[in-house]
Amino acid sequence: MFTVHFTVHTNAPALAPLYDNELTKADGDKWIGTITLTGVDVVKFRYFIGYYLESELNKPATLIVSKWETHLTPRSVMPAVEASKTRVCRANVYDIFGFHGGKEIVTQGWIHNDEQNQILLTVTGAALKFYKTKHVQQNYRIKIVPVDLRNKHDSQMLDDDPMETSNGAHEDMGDAEADDNLPNLPSFSRTEIAPLNSDDPKFRDQSEFGELFHNSVDYLLYRTCSVAVEYLSFRIEIYSTTRDEIVAVASVPLLTNKGLPVGKIYFGYLFVRPIRVPHPPQTMKASYAKHWKKRTTLEVGHRGMGNSYTKCAVARENTLHSLNSAAKNGADFVEFDVHLTKDKIAIVFHDFHVMVSVAKRSPSVTEDGISPALAVKDLKLNQLRLLHLDHVKHQGNDSDSSGGECTPTAVNHHKVTARHDEAEEHKPFPTLVEAFRNVSEEVGFNVEIKYPMMQMDGVNECENYYERNMFVDIILADVINHAGQRRIVFSSFDPDICTMISLKQNKYPVLFLCLGHDTKHTAFVDERTRTSMTAVKFAAGVGIMGVNFNSEDVLRDPAPIYKAREYGLISFTLLVDGVIYDRIGESESRSNVFTIEKNIKAALFSKKLPSPITSPRPTPLPTSTTKISIAMELDLTTATASMTP
Repeated sequence: MFTVHFTVHTNAPALAPLYDNELTKADGDKWIGTITLTGVDVVKFRYFIGYYLESELNKPATLIVSKWETHLTPRSVMPAVEASKTRVCRANVYDIFGFHGGKEIVTQGWIHNDEQNQILLTVTGAALKFYKTKHVQQNYRIKIVPVDLRNKHDSQMLDDDPMETSNGAHEDMGDAEADDNLPNLPSFSRTEIAPLNSDDPKFRDQSEFGELFHNSVDYLLYRTCSVAVEYLSFRIEIYSTTRDEIVAVASVPLLTNKGLPVGKIYFGYLFVRPIRVPHPPQTMKASYAKHWKKRTTLEVGHRGMGNSYTKCAVARENTLHSLNSAAKNGADFVEFDVHLTKDKIAIVFHDFHVMVSVAKRSPSVTEDGISPALAVKDLKLNQLRLLHLDHVKHQGNDSDSSGGECTPTAVNHHKVTARHDEAEEHKPFPTLVEAFRNVSEEVGFNVEIKYPMMQMDGVNECENYYERNMFVDIILADVINHAGQRRIVFSSFDPDICTMISLKQNKYPVLFLCLGHDTKHTAFVDERTRTSMTAVKFAAGVGIMGVNFNSEDVLRDPAPIYKAREYGLISFTLLVDGVIYDRIGESESRSNVFTIEKNIKAALFSKKLPSPITSPRPTPLPTSTTKISIAMELDLTTATASMTP
């Protein structure tokens, strides 16, 4: 039997190393605790910061993970080796939260239980509108305060920090005013803010009188965690910058303290709930959400071997054959697009719509057959595989979008529908699960999650689409259930989808795809997509791994790349951390970088040194420099033996 001591320094309000072994606060910022173990060779652990919320009275409180250590290799202790004569370990070891192995790596918590939900509100654009000129000409600060509708006193409170008191936000209520069914702990967390126009766009506590907001300039993102969303409401407080008093309190209309309307506030919202599709439990055993090993630029096969429907490619895009061809040509990752069919199956396909060929009613009609465009989401998987389909941009000629002539092989791949005699791996619409099962595990997957967005020209990419939570849940469950040891990176043009992916799972990294100042494509309404610098600040604010830039945009102005590096973000585009392109490996042969590293490691351990017993000449002792080099190699091998993007 061994006793293991844990001592850690932190400025956090609560801390726990294990779900059932919480540390207790000692002097200053020190937290301490002990556990007793029997028959354990190695203890691996991580520290995380958490707090409790309570949905109802007499119901178990819900533990919320706020921040946790996500180093590739967790902390560890070997009791049998490190214990003293009294069988005590780590009695004089002092840890600092987030610092381990010479690095500070802390990641935000994720939604890890069924009761937990996260709500995000956005205030941007011309959000504040006033009826009188005297109000329009002033500057205002905005503060958003969560409210539990069961608490009558809560609606009058100005303090949004329910965790400062020991028994929740209704501590000072009189017995006659308090509801007997109110829980002892708050049902919601503090509301944090990420001002995306600031040089420090990461989430933090709101100031006492809110954040300064300029119409059509600033972008404010707020977040709150709740375990009782049916009772959750928000009070929006508008403060004048000239004096610290409330000008208006409202939800949508802005009212004075006397109840008179003075204007309106417009805000967006995003509701994120836990995954509701069967999947293995998510633990703290490993996380790659912030881990990126420094190596040469990764090369990523775009849709496998490239765009075949509007450009020339030797393989039909987003098919098993295209993905495997890119893998054989040495791609480190393959990028492909995923969305859902009518029967809610995740498939690999790029566009939201397909052209469906319809037979003519009368054979005497000479016009070409009509090909109406149908949404992929309105067709079941078996219908997509049975119907005669064409690409929405196919013009019926044999040239690509750049005007070049295609080879006969490439011409065939302009068509979405495969020939009846083509092998299965050449046919379109493979499922995401089939991709995991049939593409070499050595090649990583850059899974772009397609979700329709509103464009600046007023066109929605696909109307009446699936609810976001259900849509993301199905795709994430397929990945979590079938990824195995494959390297995974998620990406999306929709910033809200990126946020949801990072909150619903804690293992894989997320990249935000950004068009920037792109003149070739119609811009999206969402401001976060229209400039590369805003994209960088959004990624840093919500804590995702990085940004996938439009190469033309950052070639004109590389400042976003430097800002991303300043924030510790990973950049995907031309000649940075990864480059995505068509027809990988055709002009120049290459090998998968992960396979090369694997072979080097295998050779390191299989290499045999001459034995001093059998060798006719004595082998000289290695110098101290050689010893250090070998130790470093062994440490590196141990640290990267598991999956690393």
